[in-house]
Amino acid sequence: MSRLVLVSLGTLNGTVLEAVARSGVFDEIVVASRNADYGRRKVNTARVGAAVVGKFPKIEFVPFDLNGANAGEQLKRMEADVVVTAPSLLPWWAVDRLDGEKGEAARTAPFATFVACHVAPMLAFRRAWMLARIPAAWVNLSYPDGVNAVLTRTGAGPLCGIGNVEEAVPKARFAVAEALGAPPDEVEVRLVAPHALEYFLYAAETAKELPPCLVKATWRGRDVSAEARAGLFTPMPILYDMDFNLLTQASAVRFLSAFMAKENSLVHVPGPDGRVGGYPMQAGNRRIALDLPPEWSEAEAIAMNEKALHWDGVAGITGDGIIQFTDKTAAALRTLLGRSVYQLSPHEAALMANELLAAVGVKKS
Repeated sequence: MSRLVLVSLGTLNGTVLEAVARSGVFDEIVVASRNADYGRRKVNTARVGAAVVGKFPKIEFVPFDLNGANAGEQLKRMEADVVVTAPSLLPWWAVDRLDGEKGEAARTAPFATFVACHVAPMLAFRRAWMLARIPAAWVNLSYPDGVNAVLTRTGAGPLCGIGNVEEAVPKARFAVAEALGAPPDEVEVRLVAPHALEYFLYAAETAKELPPCLVKATWRGRDVSAEARAGLFTPMPILYDMDFNLLTQASAVRFLSAFMAKENSLVHVPGPDGRVGGYPMQAGNRRIALDLPPEWSEAEAIAMNEKALHWDGVAGITGDGIIQFTDKTAAALRTLLGRSVYQLSPHEAALMANELLAAVGVKKS
């Protein structure tokens, strides 16, 4: 028997629930979140949808507050094989919907402006995780490219994240297919890439300045990396609305299926073992391992992704988990908060998150 626990039933984990329920990867799924009425209805919807396609996993809802005093004890009782966390006090789509002058400032601010809203709930969950002392694999969906590094450098951290880099791999396959007539499913791609890359790949126009990435593509033993890179940034606009979560949903099914399988397969994940950015990995038998081409060193891959944090508005992450902001992020925070902020220490995350929510007129749920 295999059991998946989904912590925090927002829009992202909601889409993951629907897809994983239909996948047959897990025998049991536990949804752990605060809103019991919504959670039970969502669970029932997932059960019905899975049954329609002939899948009948046991799915249950458990009320769970990651800030609660007994959160660790509750988590332990869930007896998970894999825990997927996705809490955020202000997800990207909510920023896009903000109104007023502060809302406009928020929408044009770098991604890192609101990183405290991801770090704060993840630190709260980490407290429960450390109290639970369970052998499960922990997978984080809340900005894993940066948050996983903060967590790992200050204590226990997730095994990896899901999404972002995996969602960029198809573009390289499409590029080789169009250039050489290769079937996309025959093109093998290894990609080292930052969180920000995806927004440039699936845009209507090619930007003048692009985030760095490392690309290695092969087709039938032939190196086709040049073709993959050449087509990687050609315009290919997608919907940046709630449908965007469907890409992460697909990445989740791909990773979880590979992770739980007996044989290894190539996947791409962000934040593995606390590394910044995304990497190719071998996943299988409930383990992951870095899978870089021989011409790339691990140090080179990590250095590139750390440099690319700039594209999210992060100047760097120190060894003790302090997120240092770029000048542009600092300016955005000054506009929103009315004070100068140049970095975020983990112990300040909850306070800054609450300040940001108040600044843009969002009530903390």
